[in-house]
Amino acid sequence: MASTRVNATEPNAAPGAATSEQGAVHVAPESLRPTGPAGPATHARAVGPLSEGLRMAALKWHLLINTLTRSTWILVGTILGALYMLFVVGSFGFALFMVGSESLEIIRTAAVFFGALLLLGWWIVPVVSSKADSSLDPSRLALFPLRIPGIQIGQILGAVIGIPGIATLLITAAWISTWRASGIALLLAIPCALLGLLLAFVGSRAVTALSANFNKQRRAGEIISIVLLGLVVLLGPLFALIGRGVEQVWEQLPTWAGYLAWSPLGAAWAIPADAAQSQWGAALGRLAIAAATLVVVVLVWRAALHRALADATGDAARSGAKSVSGVGLFARLPATGWGAVMARCLTYWVKDPRYSATLLILPAMAAAFWFISQDGTGVIWILPGLVALLMAYAISADVGYDNTAFTLHILAPVKGSHDRLGRALAMLCIGVPAVILMLAVTMVRTGGWGYLPGMVGICSALLLAGTGVVSVMSARYTYPVPPPGASPMKTPQGYTVLNVIIQFVILGAVALMALPPMILLIVQVVSGQALWGWLALAVGIVEGLGVFWLGIVLGGTWLDRRAPELLQEVAQYR
Repeated sequence: MASTRVNATEPNAAPGAATSEQGAVHVAPESLRPTGPAGPATHARAVGPLSEGLRMAALKWHLLINTLTRSTWILVGTILGALYMLFVVGSFGFALFMVGSESLEIIRTAAVFFGALLLLGWWIVPVVSSKADSSLDPSRLALFPLRIPGIQIGQILGAVIGIPGIATLLITAAWISTWRASGIALLLAIPCALLGLLLAFVGSRAVTALSANFNKQRRAGEIISIVLLGLVVLLGPLFALIGRGVEQVWEQLPTWAGYLAWSPLGAAWAIPADAAQSQWGAALGRLAIAAATLVVVVLVWRAALHRALADATGDAARSGAKSVSGVGLFARLPATGWGAVMARCLTYWVKDPRYSATLLILPAMAAAFWFISQDGTGVIWILPGLVALLMAYAISADVGYDNTAFTLHILAPVKGSHDRLGRALAMLCIGVPAVILMLAVTMVRTGGWGYLPGMVGICSALLLAGTGVVSVMSARYTYPVPPPGASPMKTPQGYTVLNVIIQFVILGAVALMALPPMILLIVQVVSGQALWGWLALAVGIVEGLGVFWLGIVLGGTWLDRRAPELLQEVAQYR
């Protein structure tokens, strides 16, 4: 599109006058610039929010058409995605239609759960995918003369344009059909569905605006990956709960739906059921909850939009400066080589997502083992030892996580034994409390306090002796890990079967450290004599400290000999 020029050196030049002189600046053509004697502000007042919203929706439609017509493969992929979405919508829509023939309690249960899942889907997707519906992103609209109400209307209308929006409208129509058995419920289902759709669309755009700054941060993807990993681990308790019996779960669904119907997620979807039973007080209460939720979300969305637009134009950058004073943990730990390494590694354990992923997984593991052990199995006894094993194994990737920063250890220079000791002590500051917590969870869950000394012996051997073993092996063998700034879920380049074998060998060597105290604990279980448990405690602590010291010395010696080669290996991880 041709553009005109305005002479930047002549203040009396007429607006829109074309020129070819050097030093001129490009501006939009006269037909595309705001009209009115006062410029953009007058134009914004002349056009109402509804008109601005309609224009934004039209823009979204044109962008969609241009995207589809730009490439044949994009068009084919969109058609295939639409067909798949149509199949999914048809399946769920048919199921909802058939539910309409059941009792009112079943209809209400299905309707409430459907609405809650629909809202959660629209609210969570923008967090999981930072690229979700970015065509009307606030940062792209900051330089246009648009008011926030107009942007909000445009984004709501734009949410309907596209496969997800159309699919949501179709499946919501099927939800309305479930209330066909009652005329008053069917009549109220239409405005309730509109209210639910507004909550879905407005909530989605509010979450997108709130996460605008979050997605710009360097480690946003890593944090999201860690949270998702923790949720995946928590699927274990869910499967264990379902595995107890589908009938028991099904019997509880109406009760859960009743609780959910008084929450912002399910209030709007349960109003038709109240109307069918002439419970108008409950219907008004749920309507108030849904309406209040919508008002709060709109206000939050408005504030988030204002912040996102300000950030896009640079206003927030001037107020985001942070002052940093002191050297943190380096001032609180001994001024030695191992103290400096320990301070740096402790900082990583807190701030680096590749380390902190472990800290998030641990409570998820505890929850999973707690629920799985409710059927009477002793699987929870594995939890403390497993956590000790994983914590000792965690430092096997320390040098790989350093990547090129390992150069500092060579140039300082830091003794190999100080490097091994600093990394080990930093891990123990996290690992010892974690293992103690898991032991407490196990004892509370099982009541087997008589076996606590033996369990402490096993965990001591795994944590202390395992750290010594890893300190030696990680000084000689390493494996590809995600580089700094990458997602902890990323598979690094160069990962081979040999790397998998090395990791299993390290894990197996660490697990062997628990064998002596484990044998003594088994003897206690068989004989019933507590003396064997105390012997297991003593053996575990003595063995753990001995192997720990030996691993620090041998690992440090090995590291002194081949530190440059190790740096060359880890610097290649991408």
